[in-house]
Amino acid sequence: MTGRVINRREQHKQHTREALEDAALALFARRGFEQTTVEDIAAEVGVSVRTFFRYYASKQHVLFGDVGHSRVEQLRTALAARPDGEPPLESVRAVLDEADITDEAQLAQIRARLRLLTEQPSLLSAYLVISEELRGLVSCFVAARSGVPESHPYPLLVAGAAQAAWDSALWSWAGGHSPVLADARRSAFAQLTVGIRPPG
Repeated sequence: MTGRVINRREQHKQHTREALEDAALALFARRGFEQTTVEDIAAEVGVSVRTFFRYYASKQHVLFGDVGHSRVEQLRTALAARPDGEPPLESVRAVLDEADITDEAQLAQIRARLRLLTEQPSLLSAYLVISEELRGLVSCFVAARSGVPESHPYPLLVAGAAQAAWDSALWSWAGGHSPVLADARRSAFAQLTVGIRPPG
């Protein structure tokens, strides 16, 4: 019985989270990001402002939702779980491959968010925060596994390639030039890292 109660609670939380994201995206597109308040988003879903902040720290956070912010934490956990003796570049490649988004509902959400970024460039700062989190995470991991400081060219290059591969694939896919986001990201990462050699 307890398990079912917890299950229902988690389902309710997930439903509320998704409803807040959907409402926020619709309001941002209709009114503009600056003109939409947290109160507006909460009212659209029929929850309190306090409930909104239970799920999201800010409007910027809800803009990218779990698709962006949880992705970084998932990558952190996955990288930490890779075998100790595995070459860091291979670890990063494997984890990024596993994390590629293929779910159609999530892809539709990403398209909606990118459309907002194109229409309202002031929102780009929120996207850049997530992009920088990804770069920093990869750089820290590669440096630690390689036994070199984070300022060493090797971790910086691998992290830069991971970030650039994601960015280029994302915008190419959103623009209709790459039909499959995961394929575009894998191809870009492979091309960018082919000449990056480990230190030593």
